[in-house]
Amino acid sequence: MITIPLAWVVSILTIIAGVALALNARLPIAARVFLASFLFSMALTAGLLGLRLGYGVVWAARVQPLVAVTVVPLAYLGFRALTQEAADWRSGRDAVILALAWGVIALVPGVTDIVVIAIMLVYLVRLGLLLSLAPDAFLHVPSASFGVLRAALIACLCLLGMLAITDLTITLSIFFGDETNFNRLLSGASGVFAAGVFVVALVGVPLVLRRPEAGTALQATPTKPSDDDTALLTRLEALMQQSKIYTDSALTLARVARRLSVPARDVSAAVNRGTAQNFSRYVNAHRVTHAQTLLEQGDLSVTDVMLESGFVSKSSFNSEFRRITGQTPSQYRASR
Repeated sequence: MITIPLAWVVSILTIIAGVALALNARLPIAARVFLASFLFSMALTAGLLGLRLGYGVVWAARVQPLVAVTVVPLAYLGFRALTQEAADWRSGRDAVILALAWGVIALVPGVTDIVVIAIMLVYLVRLGLLLSLAPDAFLHVPSASFGVLRAALIACLCLLGMLAITDLTITLSIFFGDETNFNRLLSGASGVFAAGVFVVALVGVPLVLRRPEAGTALQATPTKPSDDDTALLTRLEALMQQSKIYTDSALTLARVARRLSVPARDVSAAVNRGTAQNFSRYVNAHRVTHAQTLLEQGDLSVTDVMLESGFVSKSSFNSEFRRITGQTPSQYRASR
């Protein structure tokens, strides 16, 4: 009788999830690339695990660590791409870290498991640090969905943490010479954890990023701004217009709240209820309006306009400008 390893079943399900995420136009492109790659790497790891433990394929054991070492970093980069720092992935720091890890795995096989587990732990910590960010830091997530995002992030942390513990247990079992039956049991556990990640990614992430459709319960019961919200928004708008504080690239919600002498949560709540967007998008809307004015004057280069408006990343500038105006900065200038 032909049996199919559980890891292969998980691999198929995870590929389906990866394709669904890759085709989900509601996700920012960076988040889409990294989250889909995370799932594809998980699928490939599961497939190689099935070959290695189910059929004794020798080369799978050599290739698997090269793929497994990317799983948690890609999950971290996917969630980070939902924040204001999304453009930082272009810096190449994470690519250098992974390239070094691949080099060590390829050249020093004796430390393969140690390197994989070390990378997993480092990026699990970085993934956990995202939980400390305020809702407004997640530029691409609607404010009302932040709770769902947080739950998905915690679930992903727990599942990947369990996977790291499983890999550590497998490593210890190999070290003590009890490989065969114990590894089969643990590979099945790894498959269950991977299936959980599959569910989180397929169901949770699209839910977090989905824009409310007309007629939904969210649209049916909107939260209206109070009189205090309206008064605070008036003061905030005056601050934006008079001091052009939005041109400061280091501007934060806390700094604005101090200027207004009110708690940061009150500013955030007023912006959410009064403008139906989070604080980051509110500030970026002012920055884009300022950029439009500079582009119409025609004196500065697009890069200088970007910097003068408070943006520090060209990709973030282009993304926000296109979101608000429907054009890139260059197209906008050419049309004037």
